[in-house]
Amino acid sequence: MPLPATLKTRLDDPSFWRAYFFDDGADTGDDDDDDMADESIIVEFAVGGGHALVLDIDSGLDMIDLGLRGPGDDEVLEIGWDDQAHWHPDTLRWAELDLIARAAAVLDPTLAHPGPVLALTARFVVLDASDDVEAITPLMDAAFGTPPPGAPWWPRTSTWLRKADGRRHGITWQRDANGDWAVDQSEPAGGDRDLYSVRRPGSKFPFGAWRELLAAAEATVGRR
Repeated sequence: MPLPATLKTRLDDPSFWRAYFFDDGADTGDDDDDDMADESIIVEFAVGGGHALVLDIDSGLDMIDLGLRGPGDDEVLEIGWDDQAHWHPDTLRWAELDLIARAAAVLDPTLAHPGPVLALTARFVVLDASDDVEAITPLMDAAFGTPPPGAPWWPRTSTWLRKADGRRHGITWQRDANGDWAVDQSEPAGGDRDLYSVRRPGSKFPFGAWRELLAAAEATVGRR
């Protein structure tokens, strides 16, 4: 599914990105003129076989839900969310999002990789010691792109890393007997970087549906 026009037209707008990333002092504009003021925007990144990663962006840009949709499903399974009150954004491994973004780009060339899939969804990634930040950084730099001349604010990879980097805070991704990845934290981060995730070991995270989505993405990328 292509990016909704109401979102696509704002991807070059610094004020949109500042509000999207909950930066203090963000101005989302006049509600009378704001295309997003009336209802949330649903963004679906299809990966193949009827599977899709889904972003639900609240009209006020103060809540972003992450979900997945399976083939033929009307319901979206919520797997994470980000807001400024009770956030649980630590949902994705970097390798998973990179795979999903590549699959989405195969099915829809307008979603060139690295590009909007990473820029919009990387807020739900949490890194551990197995991740190669030096390899990730140029992809995120390219996804965010070059700010317009005179832009007062623009998302930066360094800013994203301060939120996503769990390497020094006891955060690790672990694989269970079924081959499913879950994330955990060996000890509290002392308020510096605590883990907030519904994808912890033994949780009710929809591991089976997630496994199927990733398999579909792998098949799509493999066909390229």
